[in-house]
Amino acid sequence: MIPTTTTPTRRTRSRVAAALAGLALAVGAPAATAGAHPGHGGERPLGAQLAEVRATTAKYHDVDAATADGYLPSSPCVPNMGYHYQRGTAATAADLDPTAPEILVYAPRKNGSLKLVAVEYATWDASASLFGRAFDAPHPHGGPPFHTLHAWVWQGNPAGVLSPLNPNVSCD
Repeated sequence: MIPTTTTPTRRTRSRVAAALAGLALAVGAPAATAGAHPGHGGERPLGAQLAEVRATTAKYHDVDAATADGYLPSSPCVPNMGYHYQRGTAATAADLDPTAPEILVYAPRKNGSLKLVAVEYATWDASASLFGRAFDAPHPHGGPPFHTLHAWVWQGNPAGVLSPLNPNVSCD
């Protein structure tokens, strides 16, 4: 057989770039541990926890894969967030699984397609925390009635990886 060479597609290059960006975030993340979810390896560095989230959500760069797994559009484009695709709300903090977020967040691209930028965890439990951070309270003037925590694992965020808003995400 004669070996053949293939030219990587744009999608392959994008996925490799996303994986390398994720690795850079994991390597550059603080070495201090941040409250890991019980049953998920105990206390581990935040970068390692977020790398696991990236690994288990990488297939959702394809919105069709997300909808096939039960994520449904649940919001218009929210400024500094994007479009939310939700498949549930955890009843309690014990029901949260960092590798199975309740919500995926997509930003619009100029060509009209969607780019996975974050995952979001949602629960009715006011005492919930993941990655060493307490969940944000429900919004008093609109927005979801449950407690949430964003993790910007696919889009850099100068406000912080666990901040609810990302100035790098636009609905324009």
